[in-house]
Amino acid sequence: MEYHFSDLFTWTSGKPITPSDGNIPIYGSNGVIGYSDKAKYHNKIILGRVGAYCGSVAYCPTDFDATDNTLITTCDTSRILYSYAYYLLKQFDLNGYAGGAAQPLITQGLLKHLKCDVPAIYQQQRIVAHLSAYDNLIEVNNKRIKVLEQMAENLYKEWFVRFRFPGHESAEFVDGIPKGWEYCSVESLSDILQRGISPDYDDEGKLIVISQKCIRQNIMDIREARQQTKAFKPELNLQDGDTVICSTGTGTLGRVGQVYGDYPNTTFDSHVTLVRSKENLGKHYLYWILKEMQPWFMNMGIGSTNQQELYRSTIKNAKALRAEESLVKRFESIIDPIHQEIINLIKSQDSLTQQRDLLLPRLMSGKLEV
Repeated sequence: MEYHFSDLFTWTSGKPITPSDGNIPIYGSNGVIGYSDKAKYHNKIILGRVGAYCGSVAYCPTDFDATDNTLITTCDTSRILYSYAYYLLKQFDLNGYAGGAAQPLITQGLLKHLKCDVPAIYQQQRIVAHLSAYDNLIEVNNKRIKVLEQMAENLYKEWFVRFRFPGHESAEFVDGIPKGWEYCSVESLSDILQRGISPDYDDEGKLIVISQKCIRQNIMDIREARQQTKAFKPELNLQDGDTVICSTGTGTLGRVGQVYGDYPNTTFDSHVTLVRSKENLGKHYLYWILKEMQPWFMNMGIGSTNQQELYRSTIKNAKALRAEESLVKRFESIIDPIHQEIINLIKSQDSLTQQRDLLLPRLMSGKLEV
């Protein structure tokens, strides 16, 4: 049966919010951006309202809070299930309906006039059962990735923050740090530290460029990359283990991610800073140094509220503690298998996502019966 969106949904704008200690997820337009100790919403769909993530869709069946970059969507459950509405909105390409002059913007006024076909509730349940099977497997992989990331972080902190590295019992300390270690600039640890290109976007282009949208939850996600035609220096092709840092705007400024896997013909745009380690240092060690600095980077933006910049000079002059080389090599030898396992899980996720996305429009349109 065909409905206007206004027959199915009502919307509430999120509010400005500052993350605090707690376990209640805070949703921005690009997913969970932090945590709070208070919940304002429960069992709702979250739409990205403005900016780079305009039209994004998330669903939280539990308690959550949300920023003013979102629209909180309530469903008329006599007509449409929340779980079905989530898949419906994901395949609707809401960004294509956005207005706004300076940046994409979705309003309640734009949404309420849209139309869609919605099957009976029992058919919705069958469709959701098929699609959620893929999402459940993807979520299992996400949890495994988080466990592996936590293992790597715990080891880094144990050895290089708490100084409980192998042999620490007999180590000599000078001025509070192990003898032979030294404070130095991030630049001195880096082979490359620079902003990217201003791309020439072209859907037929043979080259790929990542943006800040691709740096999410500590991993560079190639799915948000775009095709382009501007040539770039070979050394600016992303390499496995590179660190990338969001360096323009608000919300994502200072976010640190790592590249997992090799991506031919792929570079980064001018809103991203690439930091590549010196060959004798260790790519994972440098990544975790920068990841530990992420809260500081997030507060070092300069400029107007909506267009802050994390300058390259701020990153390169940041002070890092360089450990003794043999210990760093030992750390790398332990972390590299963890890194490779995450790459395998990401590949599995990509395969599951592709299968689900191929199935999604066929199920939603009724071309594939369930």
